[in-house]
Amino acid sequence: MTNVIKDIIENKNIDKIFSYVLKRLFENGPVAISDMEILSYLLIYQPEKFELHKNAILNFMSVFYKDVPRETLRDVVFGQYKKHLHEKYSIYLDSHEYFTPVQADILKGIENNNCFSFSAPTSTGKSFVFIKKIIECKNDVVVVVPSRALINEYYLKLCNNIQDKTINILTFIDKINIKNSRKNVFVVTPERCRELFKYNGKEEFVVDLFLFDEAQLSNEEDKRGLYYDSIVRRAYKKYPNAKFVFAHPFVSNPESQIIKNKLDKSKSDNKPYEQKNVGQVFIIKQRDKYYHFGINKEIMGSRKVLCAFNPVTKVLNDGGSVLFYVSKSKIYDKRILTDFKEYIQVCKNVENIRIDYYINELIKITGGNIKEGENYYSRMISLLRKGIVIHHGSMPLQTRVLIEEFTKEGLCKICFATSTLEQGINMPFDIVFVDRLEVNDSLALKNLIGRAGRSTLDNKFDFGTVIIRSNMSGFRNVMLTINELDIVSSLDKTEDKDDDYNDFKQSIVDGTFNDEYNLTPKELENINNLNTQNIIVDILNAVFLGGELVTLDKINADLEFKLDLYLSFRKLYETFLDRKLSNAEADVLNTAIKIMLWRIYGKTFKQICWFRYSHTINSHSKKSIKPKVNYITGFHELPNKKLARYPMYGKGNKVEEVDYDRIVYDTYDYIDKLIGFRLMDKFYAAFIKYFDREGDIRAKKLANFIKFGTNNSKEIWLLRYGLTFEDIEVLNPHIESVDSEEIVFKKSINDVPLELKQSVIRYLN
Repeated sequence: MTNVIKDIIENKNIDKIFSYVLKRLFENGPVAISDMEILSYLLIYQPEKFELHKNAILNFMSVFYKDVPRETLRDVVFGQYKKHLHEKYSIYLDSHEYFTPVQADILKGIENNNCFSFSAPTSTGKSFVFIKKIIECKNDVVVVVPSRALINEYYLKLCNNIQDKTINILTFIDKINIKNSRKNVFVVTPERCRELFKYNGKEEFVVDLFLFDEAQLSNEEDKRGLYYDSIVRRAYKKYPNAKFVFAHPFVSNPESQIIKNKLDKSKSDNKPYEQKNVGQVFIIKQRDKYYHFGINKEIMGSRKVLCAFNPVTKVLNDGGSVLFYVSKSKIYDKRILTDFKEYIQVCKNVENIRIDYYINELIKITGGNIKEGENYYSRMISLLRKGIVIHHGSMPLQTRVLIEEFTKEGLCKICFATSTLEQGINMPFDIVFVDRLEVNDSLALKNLIGRAGRSTLDNKFDFGTVIIRSNMSGFRNVMLTINELDIVSSLDKTEDKDDDYNDFKQSIVDGTFNDEYNLTPKELENINNLNTQNIIVDILNAVFLGGELVTLDKINADLEFKLDLYLSFRKLYETFLDRKLSNAEADVLNTAIKIMLWRIYGKTFKQICWFRYSHTINSHSKKSIKPKVNYITGFHELPNKKLARYPMYGKGNKVEEVDYDRIVYDTYDYIDKLIGFRLMDKFYAAFIKYFDREGDIRAKKLANFIKFGTNNSKEIWLLRYGLTFEDIEVLNPHIESVDSEEIVFKKSINDVPLELKQSVIRYLN
């Protein structure tokens, strides 16, 4: 079989091609890329003939969640297999639900082993299996995902599937709602999972199952990879009776998790699955023309074949959606608006009450507006009116959640996204247009283009389209690459003498990492020394007056006082590093401290964004003087000895070049990636340890302000129950009391509109 694409388009050898692909599908299942390509092309160019074979194709693919008629003896065989799996796993399934063979085998692997690690394409439906297993567990379950955005997706799925309110579904580790709950399901990132190890003795959680989804991210070389493996090892040591499951896409050696983390091989198993539920076709755009090409040249043809229509325009006009995979820099400098102008013009403004809702919600969160030319203008929000969304890892979590809901609601026509979507977020599209082809990271690229095509319950063959701009041979190589994960953890690799993380790595390996404070022994020793204690006293004396926080106005009004305060926090951070910060690192830390102080003083996210934007454009300058752009330090991760000074905006910029969206993204990076991930634990531990040692109540207050943003015990408890400050402002009058046992509501809670009490809906009787 050769030149299949050309033959299908030209209506040649169609019966022979159908016979070829049906035989392979019956014997092997949907495992070959070329088979799924052929089926997709047959559907596109020979739809009437495809309809004659559709039921056989779907039966042979074993997509048992579709209600497919059985017309032949071979179809009946698959029907009996479907019935057998339903009967065997009936404790997991409702009468109308069915597992595919792959889903059933994944469940079998979990049931029969202490550790089960597997890989499967993105359309396998593994989350359906996971939810069924989570429901079946009698005790606590911990789901570890790579991003906070994926936390929300899991949380919503679990809430929709688990109506039993005696099951706590929490996006953080905490011992709450004890009186009304019989088990907990925690959905957390590796960073949040560390809280699990603080609980000992009578309050110990009984964990039946650890689920590590998108586990290939443990392969990252930065601290996240280190932290991921550290969580696996600490959990395996603390909960030896729990089951451990690792899920990856497109990985040939899922056993790597078992090997690298030294899990018991005699109680473990692994399996790579290749079965696909969705077909894909591949197109290259050259100049203004589109050409089909196949991955396997021997079967699909070695030469590209002209596509007689513009696939992007066609999908948009037909009401479909397109994902453009672009660099973050292209989003930031707005090149997306010029490079993809022809497609953006297809998307007309839409007046829709649901679009109005999303625009208004995003304005509330970010403080942006949609009046072009005015201060605080947000192009990101404005584009929603055309059904165009932007998605990347520096967007505020609530913003990303709304964007994902907007997309799943069918309102999105175009999405400009970075590699954030590779982290397993379920946002499928009809077309994935790869503007940024990174052939060096084949696993990430495969995961990303897995978003092309929607797996539906409809009785049809599902497929998607992938479009690239260049390097057809490089793309083919990526698709045919066998992806392997490292079998040696970064925790065990030879130390770099100049690595700031060596102390962390060593304490995890030798088991001396302190679970209560999430610090290494060396860090604990450093914050207990006399010099550090003096720094803590200096900070407490500066920010407290008569036992209460000094006003923010006092801090801002006295420049020398403010600089001394920043310097004290800098010295405190340096005690953890056991070295001095570079000037560039100090710039970043000073900005983080400023933002942290704003949060301590109750400033909302949008207020902080407003402050930073107003400072940057120098909005307080006299009207008679043309404002100049002030220097503002952009976010960078710390520690980083090699960091160079990085002005996000400065003297070389004009006021009109200052982008409010950039300020929003940068502010969120500071809050989420630096304050939340790097600084909060360290500062909290320093002040709470000082309180334990000296009994200075000011230290406990400041520790609470740093961690929770408040020292009010009721507010802290409500935050621990998952409410935001915005939720608390609305619901506090309707709450009688709250503690670890339960939230006691007043009768007036019944009068609160449903949309305003979603955060407590699972705690209501």
